[in-house]
Amino acid sequence: MELAQRHLIKIKWTARMAIASLGILTIALVVNYFREPLLGFNKGYGPHNFTFNFIFFLPSLATALGLGLAVIGRTLKHWNTWKDSNKKWTLIGLSFPAIGFWIFMIIRIFTLTTD
Repeated sequence: MELAQRHLIKIKWTARMAIASLGILTIALVVNYFREPLLGFNKGYGPHNFTFNFIFFLPSLATALGLGLAVIGRTLKHWNTWKDSNKKWTLIGLSFPAIGFWIFMIIRIFTLTTD
């Protein structure tokens, strides 16, 4: 297999991971917003919130974060060998919302608990 063809296959897999990361994050946030009409989980009821977050929401966000970090790691690893900089920045841009959401959650947790 030719070297350029192997890099093209790696770029395609990385693009699939980036799209999956963004898709999982979007689906998790939409289901979280509409969890009462879709799944019947009451927002103010503690056991429902804990169950929903523990079973669905946190694993979805962890999967999106893992895929996002994998995309950024692969992109940085092959930065010099992949010549199209537009694709590289697109891959990073597609995977950054999951990482940005985790950063936002961590900052929000620490700012709310210090008051």
